[in-house]
Amino acid sequence: MPSSKLAAWAWTLFFAAAWAAPAAHAQTEYIDPQGGFTQVVTRMDGGVKTVFVSGQVGEGESFEAHVASAFAKVVGRLEQAGATVTDVAKIRIFVKDFRPEQYAAIRRARLATFPEGSWPASTMIGVQSLASEAMRVEIEALAFVAGGEGAELEIERYAPSDAGYSGAVAVTANGVRTVYVAGQIGRGEDLGAQVTSVWQRIGERLEAAGASLADLVKATTYIVDLDPARDLDPYREGRARVLGTSDLPASTLVGVPALAAEGPRIEVDAIAVVGAGPGAPPGREFVDPAGGYTHVVATRGTGDRVLQVAGQVGTAGDPLEDQADQVYGNLRRRLEAAGASPSDLLKIVIYMPNYRPGDAGVLRGARERNGFPADALPASTLLGVQSLYSSEALLEIEGIAVVGR
Repeated sequence: MPSSKLAAWAWTLFFAAAWAAPAAHAQTEYIDPQGGFTQVVTRMDGGVKTVFVSGQVGEGESFEAHVASAFAKVVGRLEQAGATVTDVAKIRIFVKDFRPEQYAAIRRARLATFPEGSWPASTMIGVQSLASEAMRVEIEALAFVAGGEGAELEIERYAPSDAGYSGAVAVTANGVRTVYVAGQIGRGEDLGAQVTSVWQRIGERLEAAGASLADLVKATTYIVDLDPARDLDPYREGRARVLGTSDLPASTLVGVPALAAEGPRIEVDAIAVVGAGPGAPPGREFVDPAGGYTHVVATRGTGDRVLQVAGQVGTAGDPLEDQADQVYGNLRRRLEAAGASPSDLLKIVIYMPNYRPGDAGVLRGARERNGFPADALPASTLLGVQSLYSSEALLEIEGIAVVGR
């Protein structure tokens, strides 16, 4: 080949490779990035689009107005991503200074938003604060849309409640069936009994949707008035009685001031993954097991690899700046241990006791110092909670990452 043609051929290959590299990431779309997070992040895989909607906050003169406007904003964000309320599998509702009599307004708004037959799995938690003092309600959502030729997607809903939600929602796509369990509350006279009963209840929801406790990949636990010295031992013992001690899900545990119902002290929502057909279990990897949970659980069917990342914490007692650096450093290490990178992190939830508005800047600096890209910001929900695993722990972050085939 003449040298001029060889050079031209080499440059053609160079530019083809240069354009091919971003193409691998073109499946992810960041809609409306804002300071430190993105309002909606979508991921297309095998013709099925996953839609992560950041926590949307309400506004208005009354609590009812805050609830209605927060739901309306969720609907608007779904529309930006080409989705509708019938595509939603899961929502979480967080209310500052929640009082039981307020649940009626939440129930009405949820029923007005989601038509019967399309009720999502739902968790409603009282929190200590939101990102600003004026905010009273925040709602995040997860949706799935068949968006490509030949895409196979099925969304099935189980155990409907007349309050406008499903006890479990199963989403089948790309060779896996993922079951999202709505927040389940414990029953019993003490926390230990409630822990056992809540996991048993989750097992029942999973069984109805064709899964089991052995298929769990993620669980988020909320305990009212969590006192680590008093409550961690009965919590761990109750969990071990039901789940055992091996192949445990990624986990986050936070203390909150209130649940939707008075009396119960614990609520858990959960995710399980099974194979989409008989004899077709998903590839499942438990990365870095720790006492009572796993730091990352990775699953894969015929499509992308999905990583559920447990809540990451820093050293209790250190200043917030140091804990933030430790948390983001731990997030990065967990992702890398599971074969991912910071740019693969598509959704996070940030939990902070005694949150103050200025704390967001501290998080931004820690994120940048630990190599999380400024042009690939995840969908995010920021919550002021009552407590974490220690009374001196100031930050915990859980997340979902997606790695291409």
